[in-house]
Amino acid sequence: MAVRASGVRQQSIWASVVSDDAGALRDWLLALGFTEDLLIPGEDDGSIHHCQLDWPDGGRVMLSSTGERPTPCRPGTSSLHVVTTDPDAVMERARALEARVVHDVVDQTDYPSREFTVADPDGNHWTFATFAG
Repeated sequence: MAVRASGVRQQSIWASVVSDDAGALRDWLLALGFTEDLLIPGEDDGSIHHCQLDWPDGGRVMLSSTGERPTPCRPGTSSLHVVTTDPDAVMERARALEARVVHDVVDQTDYPSREFTVADPDGNHWTFATFAG
């Protein structure tokens, strides 16, 4: 098995997400704008042992199929905040995927952010926001 990595080093905390259909979640995240850095196939056909997906504005998410790695994480229990310079463009991609909208695009009034939240196929919540802290 050949494992290829991009060589890009991300200087941040990486979220880890477990999925009952990691291949579908990987494709969903790629369609939203993530890029693949690393993919290690799992033991079962179509499963993913480990996948690293990078966000263009910085940061990385790790993804694996349920049962591939010992972890207390369970599908549909994560809530992730992704900083983006253009949440409206990401929302257009999410709508094209028919993602379930949890919170529509809003300009926050208590802090400077334009943001929205969608649920992925497993039910995890992904907030895409201009607020970076």
